[in-house]
Amino acid sequence: MLMVDTFVRGSEFRLQATILRAQTQPNISRVDPLSEHAFLPSGTTRLALLLGDPVSHSLSPALMTAAMRAAGLDMIYVAVRVDAAHIGAAVHGMHAMNVVGANVTIPHKQAVIPYLDHLTAAARAIGAVNTIYFGDDGRLSGDNTDAAGFTAPISGLRPAAALVLGTGGAARAAAWALGHELGVARVAVSGRRHDRARTLASEINVQCPTGVRVEALPWEERALCAGEVDLVVNATSLGMHPYEDETPLPDVSHLSERQLVYDLVYKPHPTRLLREAAGRGARTLGGIDMLIGQAAASFRRWTGRDMDTSAARRALMLARSH
Repeated sequence: MLMVDTFVRGSEFRLQATILRAQTQPNISRVDPLSEHAFLPSGTTRLALLLGDPVSHSLSPALMTAAMRAAGLDMIYVAVRVDAAHIGAAVHGMHAMNVVGANVTIPHKQAVIPYLDHLTAAARAIGAVNTIYFGDDGRLSGDNTDAAGFTAPISGLRPAAALVLGTGGAARAAAWALGHELGVARVAVSGRRHDRARTLASEINVQCPTGVRVEALPWEERALCAGEVDLVVNATSLGMHPYEDETPLPDVSHLSERQLVYDLVYKPHPTRLLREAAGRGARTLGGIDMLIGQAAASFRRWTGRDMDTSAARRALMLARSH
């Protein structure tokens, strides 16, 4: 186990990477991404990061490492726990360390925006960033690939109404994709802080086409609403480590076979929400497909290459079984 301690403006980040059997650099492209072999990083190896808190549950390192090995890239991907007080230092540190880029997860998808030089149209519209990359002009840029990842597994659906639980960056991407990309006529957004739900709904609503309405719903009314819509989306952290025993919808009595319940949490699988929804006859969908979809778009931003999603999926299944 290689432990790298890096200090950025007084903030300590512990970067963990497991180095297995060394391979010579010329043979990097012939390494099976899922074998017991891996290359030994050198002085030329580039670094990509995941910035969040927590990150110990994340399967992104397994996914991205498999994709990098499959593509024969001299890169490694490391999950870094960064608390809210130090997110600015972490983003500035990307310049200092000359990293390839970073993914951003809970709770920093909005907090990173002031520290970036440029936002893509998607990131500006959604108001959240999950991918940081260096543009051709060297500017540190923010993109949002969550929306594309979110829609990938449900692109063939045309729900008339949807309920999004949560008010963070993932909820913003989901609400925007439902209203702007899928044209869902009614999108209700509900969060424990109703003021944040109102802000999110109003900011997304003005961008949606005619006939689409995004509105805030009081948190205490979410159970009844869940039974009235076609699609229920969990974009909260409830159900994710360390909240595995929790659910954003304790009352599932209004669910039936009419609903699809889509939980963006991918580990554990199934979550408590999905187990209880399935018990009511509802169809269920976990977050693995979204994870792969948004990761593939991030990978393309950093490398200019398409991700080997088959290798990434196999690595995820292996990592999730441990």
